[in-house]
Amino acid sequence: MKSFALLLLLLVSAYPALAVPISRVPTEQAGFVGMAEQGPLDEAVLLDSYAEFVAVFGASTAGLTNPYLAPSVAGFFANGGVRCAVVRVSAADDPTLIGFDGGPGSRTGLQALLDVDEVAIVAIPGAASPAVQAAMIAHCESAGDRIAILDPAAPTDTINDILAQRALLGSDQGFAALYFPWIEASPTGTTLTLPPSGFVAGAFSATEANDSPIGVIATATGVTYPVTTPEQDQLNPLGVNAIRNLSGIRIWGSRTLATDPEWKYVAVRRMGLCIEESIVEGTAWCLTEPNEPLTWFAIESELEVFLQSLFLSGWFQGTTGSDAYFARCDFSTMTELDIAEGRTIMQVGWAPLLPAEFLVLQVVQQREDLSAVPDLNRSMIALHPASPNPFNPRTTISFELEAPGGITLAVYDLSGRLVRTLEEGWSPSGARTLVWDGTGNDGRHGPSGTYLLRLESTAGVASQKLMLVR
Repeated sequence: MKSFALLLLLLVSAYPALAVPISRVPTEQAGFVGMAEQGPLDEAVLLDSYAEFVAVFGASTAGLTNPYLAPSVAGFFANGGVRCAVVRVSAADDPTLIGFDGGPGSRTGLQALLDVDEVAIVAIPGAASPAVQAAMIAHCESAGDRIAILDPAAPTDTINDILAQRALLGSDQGFAALYFPWIEASPTGTTLTLPPSGFVAGAFSATEANDSPIGVIATATGVTYPVTTPEQDQLNPLGVNAIRNLSGIRIWGSRTLATDPEWKYVAVRRMGLCIEESIVEGTAWCLTEPNEPLTWFAIESELEVFLQSLFLSGWFQGTTGSDAYFARCDFSTMTELDIAEGRTIMQVGWAPLLPAEFLVLQVVQQREDLSAVPDLNRSMIALHPASPNPFNPRTTISFELEAPGGITLAVYDLSGRLVRTLEEGWSPSGARTLVWDGTGNDGRHGPSGTYLLRLESTAGVASQKLMLVR
């Protein structure tokens, strides 16, 4: 039997007590604004089905100057939509639809969707004035976590009309996508001529953020303008997504209005929004920790675990994690002034499936009250340096808990793959000692290299880097 030794490369002794894993935020919730026969006004109501919409807002569109909200919400759910927030307005004029922001609970129209942080897709079916669509783009850019789906102005629009409409729209960073033309569909059982945004929003909701929301539109039977292949070739570079009759009515484009080529694809834009919001929410704990290397290492380690989970889910290209992403939070991302003024700055990069180059994102967590940040890190757990024995493939690992609780002690390789679970379950408080013989869960000895020893408990997370030497 070959001998192994573990040489500990100690970076920190423990994570900050408040450090938590970064979770992916949901991206399937849509927000709709429009007219309905009944229901509360200027209030975002969360719905999980069209039946719930009918119960709250009714199904009739008789007498409404913009009758497209109800069938569009029906089309959303018919095409895989998971959940939506609906804001009913009293009129279809631009000021009413756009609304105003008086703060939480005092918002109207489109701005009422700011009361629902989970909204990731925004649509105002059938409203296509330059003012409304510019407001939708500004709303999404300001919120920083959602994308607008824009309709053509009318069912009679031609290729020249949509090109003229496109010329009035802009979102450098791709916070909006424009679809053409209107469609004939029967989401409520009756064939209607409808704007595409509700159906497209359903495709967005049903599709993971890293995938293109394209394919057959359920309940659709026709289009109001037959886009030809040469015309589509003209629309694509301008970011106008064609809906075509090709063995079914299909969404046949997935581009944003971005002038920045990095964000010209819907999937890349949605992926970027998801990653950024997940990191912002998942690292907010650092605002109550010292702005020092211990905190930065904890952030960087959690960023790597988060990005590795996305890589394993097929979000990035590359054969290994190092090909697919990177994460930094250290003196290379912050100046002395940043540190002194309470800014913790993270930088992550990833290689989406399209385009091929890395995209780089910077996230800043700003401490507003520096007096509230503790001078010293406090932790209820400690993972001590291991004690390798170069003459025996057994390494002693010890840790301490100030309070009893559930724990998981495991070894990972640097790609995030679990190598060995050393302990899992309930642990008493106090000091604990375990021995690792250098093997993985499969009973095999791993290759020489750097590994990560990670202790998770209800009290916090601690980590050490180890090097396995054959």
